Amino acid sequence: MNVLQPNKKAAIITLLTNGISQREIGRKVRVDRKTIRKYARMVESNKAIGED
Repeated sequence: MNVLQPNKKAAIITLLTNGISQREIGRKVRVDRKTIRKYARMVESNKAIGED
């Protein structure tokens, strides 16, 4: 099992919160779009929790 490096994880989360598309993040960070989608879901769920 591969583990995502902490700096790449932080970059993905930062770019997602800044509204960059998942495809563009994949190109910049060199990570598969499926991985980015996983972190996008986490970011969205955290936003939903924070709104309550």
